[in-house]
Amino acid sequence: MLNDTRGALWWSYQLLNPDIRRCFEFCNIFPRRSGFSRQELVRLWIAGGFVKTSCSEKDMEDVAEDYIQELLSCSFLQPVVDGSFGSDFTIHDLLHDLLDKVTGSDYFRIENETSQRGNKSWKGDIPQDVRHLFIRIYGGELITDKILGLENLRTLILYYGGKDTTVDEKFIECICKMLPNLRVLAIDLSWANTGPNFSLPESISQLKHLRYLSFIAYSCMVILPIALAKLHHIQMLDFVDCEFLGFGSTGLINLRHLFLRTKVKCPNIGRLVSLQTVPTFEVRNEQGYEVKQVSDLNKLRGRLEISGLENVTSKEEALEANLAAKEGLTYFKLKWHGGDDSTRCSPEVEAEVLEGLRHPVGLEVLDIEHFKGSSYPDWMLSAQNGERKDPQLHTLRFSFCGPRGPGPELAAFPCLRVLVLYDCIWDALPDNLEQLKSLKLLIIHHCVNIKALPTLPHSLEEFCVNYGDAEFRKNCQTVGHPCWLKSSTSPRKNLHLHT
Repeated sequence: MLNDTRGALWWSYQLLNPDIRRCFEFCNIFPRRSGFSRQELVRLWIAGGFVKTSCSEKDMEDVAEDYIQELLSCSFLQPVVDGSFGSDFTIHDLLHDLLDKVTGSDYFRIENETSQRGNKSWKGDIPQDVRHLFIRIYGGELITDKILGLENLRTLILYYGGKDTTVDEKFIECICKMLPNLRVLAIDLSWANTGPNFSLPESISQLKHLRYLSFIAYSCMVILPIALAKLHHIQMLDFVDCEFLGFGSTGLINLRHLFLRTKVKCPNIGRLVSLQTVPTFEVRNEQGYEVKQVSDLNKLRGRLEISGLENVTSKEEALEANLAAKEGLTYFKLKWHGGDDSTRCSPEVEAEVLEGLRHPVGLEVLDIEHFKGSSYPDWMLSAQNGERKDPQLHTLRFSFCGPRGPGPELAAFPCLRVLVLYDCIWDALPDNLEQLKSLKLLIIHHCVNIKALPTLPHSLEEFCVNYGDAEFRKNCQTVGHPCWLKSSTSPRKNLHLHT
């Protein structure tokens, strides 16, 4: 039976499109029974040059997604049910056996100091012609000399584990100097002993073919060299867990994905017109950090947060962001900084700025934080009047906003399913909530000035009041009180009140 199963797997493997087959073979770089994320897989495939597209209108990411769907349909990729540690997929051991045979010495995994591909009798040798290498180190010394002699290496993924593992900056420098053909370099120092600072070497610029650079370090300050901007072919930079870094964007013309913290200094990001991922952009009163920097970033997809909006001083300036053209966005957050009101524009100006930050059609989540404008934008009302619909917007969140909340503008979102009010200083909820015919969840968290309820929509399934005015919370639980009656009008399925 086992041989029959292996024969069937081999036959299915042979039937795969050659490009998809190459992408699936790359999955052999991951240890057995480990998970990997969808986005990680897509970006590694693209960086490795495995994704081919003959249609100039279709992004490589979309082609790679098609590959994933094909591999899922034939069960070569298996979904991770619980999504543990951000993993989406895994591969069955029998398929790993198949990949070990068909990839030969092209792929090599060292899962600890004494085990290679699960082989406990491994003697420490690495094939000289290996092209893709994964090493997980739990302690002791790295087999440095053997790695640095691998002239054909294209992918190097290093995971350091164990507090006794010390990482030498000189080793990273040697990688840059002696492995010039690398296309993928991923180094995870999450559990390594790095000291307070860690510097990437200037020799990083010698990796002329590098497409993918990931450097994870939880506990140290990472210093990036100016030479990073010389990586003209780089497509993905991931420094999301680093404490501080700063570099120029000049020359990174092929960069598609940028994962950074908000403390990062990266001026003139608007030159990176191939960008698809940049989770946070902070507007500053500095040249190169104006809101217009995002004007031409129309390939952005997924999530975008724009903070520092108190530094935008007019509707005309806000319009320069050209947000409506970014149709690939699904989550959009607009954030003014809290704190001293003396550093902010007037409420009238803030209202004008929000007017100019009209989100694109197709958005699913809109998140507005620390907005204190005198009114809400006309584009909400125009949607309500039928000039524009937002059929996909299902979640609207207001945090630390006030003193005025939206009124009739809320009716602009007829498909809204979730409405969250978090620590807002509004005096009342909008009167027209009952017009939100699709609303399922209403959360009011620590909104101390709200003391009464309007009529709620019949579609509401869950109503949550957390903290806030004590009398209001009591009234919502008192049978017969107007607040109780209004919160109980839904033909409830699972209507809950959390206080």
